[in-house]
Amino acid sequence: MKNNFSFLFLIISCFVFSQNCKYSVTVNNEGFEKTGKFTLKIINTDQKPFKIPATINLCNIKLVALEFFNEESQAFEKTNLANKDIDCFTFKDKSKNLRPDKMYVYEVNIKSDFEVLQSKNFFDSFKNRKYRFKISFPLDSYNQCGESNVLITEWIYKN
Repeated sequence: MKNNFSFLFLIISCFVFSQNCKYSVTVNNEGFEKTGKFTLKIINTDQKPFKIPATINLCNIKLVALEFFNEESQAFEKTNLANKDIDCFTFKDKSKNLRPDKMYVYEVNIKSDFEVLQSKNFFDSFKNRKYRFKISFPLDSYNQCGESNVLITEWIYKN
């Protein structure tokens, strides 16, 4: 009986932790060059709801990659990312339930976030340079979404 219970527990654990949430993400960076803002749309393509953050800001996003365009080689080159301590102690992350076939649109002000994540006046200092970046942020429930609980965008281009 004890072995049967252990086996059943193992099967249930594997099922719970192997689930993945299914979603699609699109980025609209129209006007990004002037405003430093873009919209990010997440659509639940799954059959079950899952939780997402109500807002995206520097306390729940991570700059995953940043590359500048090299005019000589005509290619993007990886740059080192600054590792800064950011005080998000008072940040209260609220969540929203995203139902199947529903979408949620975030407006992300990366201009102000870059100033904190990278350096002061980052956006204005590099306004004449081409660059691209990827950001990531967690969906609320690792138990529900498993490894797919971290959303990573495709490249977002400036210029």
